[in-house]
Amino acid sequence: MKSKEQKTGFLPCFSKYDFRHYPIENLYCNNTAVSKVKQLVSALIDSNGPEVLSKQGIGKGGIKVIRPTSKEAIELIKSFEFPYNIYRIDYGDTPFRIIFGLYNGNGKRIAYIFAFDMVHKTLPQKKHQKR
Repeated sequence: MKSKEQKTGFLPCFSKYDFRHYPIENLYCNNTAVSKVKQLVSALIDSNGPEVLSKQGIGKGGIKVIRPTSKEAIELIKSFEFPYNIYRIDYGDTPFRIIFGLYNGNGKRIAYIFAFDMVHKTLPQKKHQKR
């Protein structure tokens, strides 16, 4: 049983979604992507962070923090103007990705959804090269 003072979960919020660069029209034409979004939104409500999301089966390709290690990553971080970690959910060999950020402060726990990337516009996943 959880203490009344222990807070769990994040409220999904789309107020910072980048509709201009990541239109959602194509999302609704892809039943698999819609299912993944529903799964994520549901999991965020019960989750304490990205590690828990991975354990709940979110993102076959993993959940990664977008670090400013490349020009593209720096531009992506700047474009969302979010002062905390921004995460990318990869779904294996599919082009679908979700970009989000978590805020936990001032008594608020919010998961900002920034983008549903339907065509790999955000940071290509590094492929393992055979030697």
